[in-house]
Amino acid sequence: MGIIEEVNERVFPDPAQRPQYMLGVISHGVYSTAPYSLVHSGFGTLALAIVPQKIEEVKPNFVPSALYLLRTVTRSPVLAAVGFAATDLLQLQIEKLAVYAIINPLTALMDCRNGDLLGQPSMSRVIRLLLAEISLVIKSLPELQSVPNVKMRFDITRLEGQVIDIAAKTAANRSSMLQDIRRGKKTEIDYINGYLVRRGEEVGIQCVMNFMIKHMVKTKERMEREKHSHLLPVEQRNTG
Repeated sequence: MGIIEEVNERVFPDPAQRPQYMLGVISHGVYSTAPYSLVHSGFGTLALAIVPQKIEEVKPNFVPSALYLLRTVTRSPVLAAVGFAATDLLQLQIEKLAVYAIINPLTALMDCRNGDLLGQPSMSRVIRLLLAEISLVIKSLPELQSVPNVKMRFDITRLEGQVIDIAAKTAANRSSMLQDIRRGKKTEIDYINGYLVRRGEEVGIQCVMNFMIKHMVKTKERMEREKHSHLLPVEQRNTG
């Protein structure tokens, strides 16, 4: 998360020039076989929302092209897409963020499958410490203060249940972050735990556990990239 803010800062600093964004949360199974080549491996759902220019707008004015795109995508039976209000989609995004802020970095650091995180007493303590910070940050976000039942929805016990449920359902899977680490690629840690750290700072919460996890992943990412760089063929030239 935080990609729109980054795009606005780098590409569209002038609010008058910004496009109308649409965000989504997808549960379809998809994997990449090559650059710009994807395989649809499992059916799921797609939740979509047009993002208002200002989150506090009661009746946002969406551009016609955005509404047309939303209508077109939601009419596709294969995608099983549903349109949501921006605030409702934000909660779905944050729920998914909370789960993958646990599963992705921990499996990447431990080099294990998702299910291996379960049934480990020491790992359970780590998960609860991370979730304590995550829950506190989410419940303090200003954009969610007017939403009913936020404190209950993002309670640490409920979030822990979701983590366990997803880890169990995807027990045999390797997280995308683990796969990126193994391939020597850059991970999305800055947009997961890094996002939580930034939002925590905005509301006066120091996320020391998430800060530590973020930098542990970045260190492992860098170490693996260095290993891969040593495997690159180097042409030896005779300069004599």
